[in-house]
Amino acid sequence: MIGIIVSGGLSFIFVIISTFFGVNYFKSKNIGQNIQEEVDFHDHKKGTPTMGGIFVILGTYFGYLISHINFWTIGSGFKVLIREFNQEVFFILFLSTLMSLVGLFDDLLKVNKKRNLGLKTFSKLNLQIIVSIICVLYFVSLSLNTNLNFFSGYEINISAFKWVLVVFLIVGLTNAVNFTDGLDGLVAGTSSISFASILIMTFWMFRNKTYYSNFMLDNFISLDTSILISSVAGSCLGFLWWNTNPAKIILGDVGSHFIGSIIALLLIAISAEGLILFICMVFILEAFSVVVQILSFKLRKKRIFKMAPIHHHFEMIGWAETTIIVRFWIINGIFVIFALGLFYADWVLFGN
Repeated sequence: MIGIIVSGGLSFIFVIISTFFGVNYFKSKNIGQNIQEEVDFHDHKKGTPTMGGIFVILGTYFGYLISHINFWTIGSGFKVLIREFNQEVFFILFLSTLMSLVGLFDDLLKVNKKRNLGLKTFSKLNLQIIVSIICVLYFVSLSLNTNLNFFSGYEINISAFKWVLVVFLIVGLTNAVNFTDGLDGLVAGTSSISFASILIMTFWMFRNKTYYSNFMLDNFISLDTSILISSVAGSCLGFLWWNTNPAKIILGDVGSHFIGSIIALLLIAISAEGLILFICMVFILEAFSVVVQILSFKLRKKRIFKMAPIHHHFEMIGWAETTIIVRFWIINGIFVIFALGLFYADWVLFGN
């Protein structure tokens, strides 16, 4: 329990401090966000430092790694002990970092070309799929089951289709978070709420290993899983300090790719992929609005929303940016509570 608190606290402090220096450095190097012509009501954000997700990633590593160092031992005097890392959990962090490199490459192209377009859509999607396939190979090597788990008490074996679904979930949620990253603090605040729920779930699993080992790999029924989640949650909160409206720095694709992929990987690892629908509801709604808008225009030559993703639609009908952000946080919080209710109901019905 101490490790969870320490990792989150250290990540939070690290990101607050490092982002402060990062904002000043990026400003000095003229590394700023470019705005799409269609989103002219965001012109005031032009030039805001971008690629702030780098500090979220560094903060996650910092909190996670340092929390494994014990600087004292009760009853034995002062000692410095390094606790063993859970390699499987650490690899989840590594794979998410690999996905963030796709976003970083996209960000660098935008900065260098001084425009809001980086990688071409097809190229970006291909790179995301390649990383997702690497993730699948990792899970296969660990002998992850081929069940679709809505929550542990209810599952359906879908055989090899599970791996197609895993690729879809990782790529889909990564892009969903990327679509959502258009308002100050929207992704950082929403993801913090989502990570908090996953933290509660993984710690409960750790305390009740006997039951959950029937549905998930023992590798992830570990305190290290909760420590990692606490680290990334602390990093998101620390980043929110500078990213809240008006933002001093923007998350960038490097950050949205990291956050989207690590949420997906964590829920797949703990066999709770069915709860993605509730834990990531705001991200899914944002992505759904983009898909619906594109299909409507291609098939009917009409747009359903004034602009997609849907947060821009609400801006264009007169909602204040902060109003949209807070209301979306509330919506995500409601669905997260529902997800935790399902998770606990499973324990009540089948776990005791």
